Amino acid sequence: MAEALVHDLIEEERSRREARRLAVRAFRPRRAFAGFTAALLVTAAGGAAAIELLAAALGSAVHPVPGVATLLDVLRRYSWRDPDVLVVAGAVAALGAAFLVAALPGRLRGVPLDGSDPRQAGLIGRAALRRTLADAALEVPGIERARVRGLSVFRRSLLVRAATHYRNPSNLADLVRDAVEARLDRIEPMHRPPVDVRLGWRKD
Repeated sequence: MAEALVHDLIEEERSRREARRLAVRAFRPRRAFAGFTAALLVTAAGGAAAIELLAAALGSAVHPVPGVATLLDVLRRYSWRDPDVLVVAGAVAALGAAFLVAALPGRLRGVPLDGSDPRQAGLIGRAALRRTLADAALEVPGIERARVRGLSVFRRSLLVRAATHYRNPSNLADLVRDAVEARLDRIEPMHRPPVDVRLGWRKD
């Protein structure tokens, strides 16, 4: 009995990982053009350097890559500490870093949803999720305003800011948290974000 339970738990976790991988493949922007351009530039630069190094190793005085001789003549006129050299080197480094960053896979377009079938992937937009959770908070009696933030690059949790006209809110913050958690139970995100509730009320 215990072995069967452990086996079921392992299979469930494996299905969740497969569903997560499927969601990442399906909904993450590929940025194929930037990746292709960066790979092409790196390949061209590496190939030219390899050809030049091979020619130098064989003792050839001829530069097989067109334009290298002219470039070397220009570079010999400058020192490493020349301001123009430093500016050009910095620009080239910044351009290379920009290409590499642009070639990285993009952020997921939304929040992946949990599911029983790892062959299917579902997603809800972050803005739509925040709106529906704010609506859930507004359904709590006494809540006048509610706003949800989070699920961004800098905040992985959910921050619910709610306001009530009650002078003594008692356990209203807990009720808001329960309502938001219940809505999350219905949505079933793949990774459950923690919920933090900040309640404002009348103090006069």
